[in-house]
Amino acid sequence: MREEGQAGARDACRRVLEEAADLRPLWQAYRNGSAPLARALQLLPAVRRGGGAVPALRAIRLDLERDGAPVGGGAFERFLIVAGALTAVERVPQLAVDESVKALFYRKFVRYATGAAGEPFDLDRASFVAASNIATLTRFPAGQLDWVVSGLPRSWLWRVRRGDLPRLLRVVAIELGGFAPAFFSHLDATRPNQGMLLERESLRSYHRMGRAMERQPAIKGLITASWFHSPDTFIVSPHLAWTNEVFVQNGGHVFRLGAVDPRCGVLHRSPERQRAYEEGTFTPTEALVIWPRQAMLMWAANRRDLAESPGPRQAWPAGARA
Repeated sequence: MREEGQAGARDACRRVLEEAADLRPLWQAYRNGSAPLARALQLLPAVRRGGGAVPALRAIRLDLERDGAPVGGGAFERFLIVAGALTAVERVPQLAVDESVKALFYRKFVRYATGAAGEPFDLDRASFVAASNIATLTRFPAGQLDWVVSGLPRSWLWRVRRGDLPRLLRVVAIELGGFAPAFFSHLDATRPNQGMLLERESLRSYHRMGRAMERQPAIKGLITASWFHSPDTFIVSPHLAWTNEVFVQNGGHVFRLGAVDPRCGVLHRSPERQRAYEEGTFTPTEALVIWPRQAMLMWAANRRDLAESPGPRQAWPAGARA
């Protein structure tokens, strides 16, 4: 089953590069020694939000377009993701993660190859950053959530309320054991039902992270931060309060951070939060979550019911609206 997943992902990526009308010319040019395309693929592992790789890729795409290369309509971006995935697929079996995460990598690669990724291939979208990281094995799909290996930025110490700083420092020093390395979770930007957050799917994602953490002794715990973890959000949207329950009930910690730009998504698809924001009764904020390693591993060991599925269902049931 595992080999079939890897072979299927490899074949899907190779086939689309060799046969798709929009990708074949770029693949042939790359195989024939195109320096700009080779440089673009070298930059792919460095793609980050706010980093220098995306502007560099944008410049390469513009130069190729001026030379008449067929890079428009997302072809350049899709070529990079699929070609990156074709290289990465051989390294997936060696990853220190659960088999279900490896299966999710293969599924992602097939979706990139078939153009069923759920978002346009576009350098300027956050989904391109996420896909680049997955295609180069620096972001790990876990279902409704993904994770990267990162840590707690020291600058965030000054974003918590002054009265919470001693507690945060104590948690970092004693329970977390340092600022890094840690898993940092993110929502899957291309998940089904993007307007929904489903509790069991989040728990299943955390369980996959816990099983990976068990295989990686250096990881100190799980860290995340978002507006949907903020207790201020729950005042307007109490149906999201469950997002923090697994942490606070199982040895994790939640710290309020400051205000966030309302364009971050907190008002999207929520008439209640939009109205409260316009009326001045709701200020979007975010919260920092820290789930130390031992606490998370203990929770994961006690939730074997979450390990029965090798991957997320194709269609998720209705759940809590984000």
